[in-house]
Amino acid sequence: MPSSPPPTLQTKVEGASKTRALGTGSDSSSSGQSQPGRNLSTVCKSKVFQAAVLVVLANLLLVITNPFKGVDPDSLPTLKSWVFWTTQDYRQEVDPKVVLLGSSLLMNSVWMQEAEHLQKNVDIVVNRRTTYLESVISKYIKSYQGTCFNFGLPGSMVSDDYMIARTQFDKGHTPKVMVLCLGPRDLMDTSFSCAGATTAFKYLERFTDTKDLLDIAYTSAWPKINFMLREYIYFVDKKYHSQSVLGEQAKAALNPVYAKAAAPSAFNVKTDFDKQFAFYRSEVEKGVFIAKPNAQTDSFYDNGKDWKKRFKNSNDEMFDNQKIWLNKCLSEAKAKGITPVLVNMPVSELGIKYIPPMVYKRHVDTLIEMSAKYDCPYVDTMKEGQFDMKDFSDYGHMDASGGRKIIDIIGRSLAGDERTKAVLTSSAAVKAGGN
Repeated sequence: MPSSPPPTLQTKVEGASKTRALGTGSDSSSSGQSQPGRNLSTVCKSKVFQAAVLVVLANLLLVITNPFKGVDPDSLPTLKSWVFWTTQDYRQEVDPKVVLLGSSLLMNSVWMQEAEHLQKNVDIVVNRRTTYLESVISKYIKSYQGTCFNFGLPGSMVSDDYMIARTQFDKGHTPKVMVLCLGPRDLMDTSFSCAGATTAFKYLERFTDTKDLLDIAYTSAWPKINFMLREYIYFVDKKYHSQSVLGEQAKAALNPVYAKAAAPSAFNVKTDFDKQFAFYRSEVEKGVFIAKPNAQTDSFYDNGKDWKKRFKNSNDEMFDNQKIWLNKCLSEAKAKGITPVLVNMPVSELGIKYIPPMVYKRHVDTLIEMSAKYDCPYVDTMKEGQFDMKDFSDYGHMDASGGRKIIDIIGRSLAGDERTKAVLTSSAAVKAGGN
């Protein structure tokens, strides 16, 4: 008879394993209660967690104290674009009397006419004063004294005009008259994404807090998120501010040593050969965009493809958005004691054919509506001027002859309207250097 195997004794380890498997026993209960606590304790002791907490607290402290808020905006690194140079030139003007705002439709023609008027080369990058407008006003207002400034910018929309009025029209630089020269594109360009995306807006927002503009400057989700990240993660938005402050301190400390150790380099000298490559850069260069006198030609650049693209539909959503900016721009001017003037810019016969009739009518009706709402002059150059194709260099831009006609109309209108004439002939205005 075979013998049965001897009974085996359950080990302590095996017994504990079975107990846990059955979910009974004091070990299972105490382990379930203490596990979350141990996990939280482990996380809190983690170097990564502690570093993250320090970063959050440091960011909160910086947002609250904002130690770099006093940094001069002009000291911050920036792309030397059209708005940069124009702003630098404008800040040199003391108490300008008339400022023209608009896109390149204004900028180009007035600049070219200035060269004709002065009979010398004019570098628009660094010389935005329009002495021709001053001479036209003086012809009608004998006592007129004061400078006029061409603040037209390529691609400018009404939102950019508002930012100029908000940030640049301050003490010592507040004009008596702000002339808004607007074409149909300036309120509804279909190639335009949102107000906060332009080079001009991005540059000018360094001069002001733009949180109040969030909803109208960024009309889609991602740009708004990007703005909030810049606003509330301190070193995303203020990295250049800190670099500016710390960089200047480093320069002050190292300049004495650097001056002795480094000699001037021949590589820092710019030649005419270097200048030709400026056209291929995002930055604008001095000495490249020169208007010459007596240089008007009959040449015509066919930009029809681009023109049709910009007016391919009515872009109602963008128009409604830019109309809000137009209201803000006119309100800003009124609040600062500036008399606004609305000007409907001329369009060539060829250009007008490719603007949907309802789009053009909407544009003109809006300017008339705003003129009545803000009690400001409205000038329609298409009705008052005799423009023909020889005045245009493409579908919308004009040469010097077109610029002369625009300025003649504006100057005559400023002198003829009692609202603008009054501020240009006031006792403060006729004093040299007075505002």
